[in-house]
Amino acid sequence: MFSGVIILPSLFFSGVSTIVFFVVTGGRVPAYLGCSGSIASVILSITNYNYTATSGLNSNISQVQGALLILSIAYATVAIFVIFFGCKWLEFFMPPIVTGSIITSIGLHLCFISYGQITTSPFDTYMSVATAGSIMLISVYAPTNAMRRISLLLGTIIGYAIHAICGSKNIGPSINYSGIVSSPWFRAPEINYQIEFDSQSIGMVLPILVVFLAENLGHMKAIQSIITTGPPMLKYIGRAYLGDALGCLIASVGGTIPFTTYAENIGVLSVTQVFSPLVILFAAIFAVLLGFFAKFSAIVKSIPSGVLGGVTLVLYSLIVITGIRIWVVNKIDFNDTRNVFIGGVPVILATVMQTPLVLGNFQLDGIGVATFLSIILYQLLRGFDEWKQCFSDIRQSFRN
Repeated sequence: MFSGVIILPSLFFSGVSTIVFFVVTGGRVPAYLGCSGSIASVILSITNYNYTATSGLNSNISQVQGALLILSIAYATVAIFVIFFGCKWLEFFMPPIVTGSIITSIGLHLCFISYGQITTSPFDTYMSVATAGSIMLISVYAPTNAMRRISLLLGTIIGYAIHAICGSKNIGPSINYSGIVSSPWFRAPEINYQIEFDSQSIGMVLPILVVFLAENLGHMKAIQSIITTGPPMLKYIGRAYLGDALGCLIASVGGTIPFTTYAENIGVLSVTQVFSPLVILFAAIFAVLLGFFAKFSAIVKSIPSGVLGGVTLVLYSLIVITGIRIWVVNKIDFNDTRNVFIGGVPVILATVMQTPLVLGNFQLDGIGVATFLSIILYQLLRGFDEWKQCFSDIRQSFRN
């Protein structure tokens, strides 16, 4: 799907965005910025692009770039507000029950992508089992911590090797290496400078700001639930928002899908147990260099569907568990009927919604619907006593 959205290699710009994020957050937040799936369906709708496996890249993105530029400015404005006035008002809209619901919804929604990759064919199912099984066995039984921390990489290599061997023995389909052979060794990214501002496109993109705010607040809480030591992550939420906004700005200039704190990053942190932002900085620098190495992009693109499905199934499952962990850490009481609704209905909708909800110019995918619904349900069901207490807390926050 993303190949239909992106005109330039996203690897290069994700590295640049992550470096900017590292600088803005002062190297305090262990997050690698990746392509945000929350806005993909909106971009495809704006550009009137229908993706197929054989279609070329989407070049009709000038209006999208203009809309993303406006979104970036709005996002940066909110970020600066949070930096100066704190995030208490965010907690008013998005407490742990909401953010946990959003993170869980993201994981379950994405699991359907894995399911599609896994069930492409019976052979892909076998390869996904082999790949996911390798990752889990290595992460648990590897003799050294170093091997456990790269279990995702090792599992992917094992799955790829098994697929290649089976293909060479005519046990299964062969891997298509034609893209690797035909691809040049090096190729510099090209930038589309023809940015257009269209009111309808801007109107379709701006609501995604709420989704970004909720998702990234959830990501920060999820990271905090994994990293039990050190200062609270929410201390840096304003800077994180600003880093995300600049990632969106880079996208608007470069012609790629926006880069924000990556949900899959949470899964990687859970598996590797490597929380050093400095390590992520080196990874970002390496990604920038690889962005010029066209052969690497071709190799990644050649990863078979079943192997990729096994990897993503592990990652997305960890995202689901991380959302549930937010509920557990914050001792959410599901004996309270309100929490059952807020934590249940959005998650179920995100799971079953695999086509966007379209209401005029307003369009959201399953993640976006779950985000808005979680926030709205919480406000509707929180009760008068909590409303009074929250307003009191917010007034106190501004006085301080």
